[in-house]
Amino acid sequence: MKHNFIDRYGGLDSPLHLLDARTKILGFLALIVAVLLVPAERSAVLSGFFFLVAILAGVSQIPLGFAVGRTLVLLPFILLAGLGARWNGLDAARLGAFVMRSVLCLLLLILLTNTTRFPELLRGLSKLGCPRVLALNLGFLHRYLFVLTDEVLRMRQARDCRRVGRAPAPAELRLLGSMLGSLLVRSFERGDRMYQAMLSRAFAGEFRVLDQRRFGWLDLAFLAGVALVIGAAYHFAHRP
Repeated sequence: MKHNFIDRYGGLDSPLHLLDARTKILGFLALIVAVLLVPAERSAVLSGFFFLVAILAGVSQIPLGFAVGRTLVLLPFILLAGLGARWNGLDAARLGAFVMRSVLCLLLLILLTNTTRFPELLRGLSKLGCPRVLALNLGFLHRYLFVLTDEVLRMRQARDCRRVGRAPAPAELRLLGSMLGSLLVRSFERGDRMYQAMLSRAFAGEFRVLDQRRFGWLDLAFLAGVALVIGAAYHFAHRP
């Protein structure tokens, strides 16, 4: 199983990929905060942020269909939240601004996670002050979630090879319970084996990253550009 569900395009060689993880975290989070602070009646400013996202997507070499597809997956939840807010008295203009902000923030997060490998992202968070325990647990979750998913797929394939057609609902439920119990036992056994293997390899509570990027002039230029964009957005959003 490929471990690239989150950072599928993290291995590309675009200018955004070459930036330090801390630079991208600070820059994209600043853009997200700026998007959230744009007044609802300034839809033109939000449209400008869409133009900026399109430029960043082009620079990052991430396929447009991939970003749009990821956004469409979560769009129904955004619309449901917007309809709930509409039910509570939110007018049409604010509802539209809510949807635009949500889509923009989602697109920015997609760009962040797909221009930075997940280990580098965790390392950048750690250097920015994220609790070490949190970063370590996120790293374990990212690695071993795929292991458990692969185990489930093998168990399902074994089940399908040993039967013809579907059984009645009670029998299916009993089979599902048996599979879950077996998965729990296998998870404990595999976790113990992994723990012993990590101890034998002198794991000291930190995942090593071989290609550690350094803060350079490109990072400085990116942050300066982000600051310029936010300043321009603030000016247009709050002018009379």
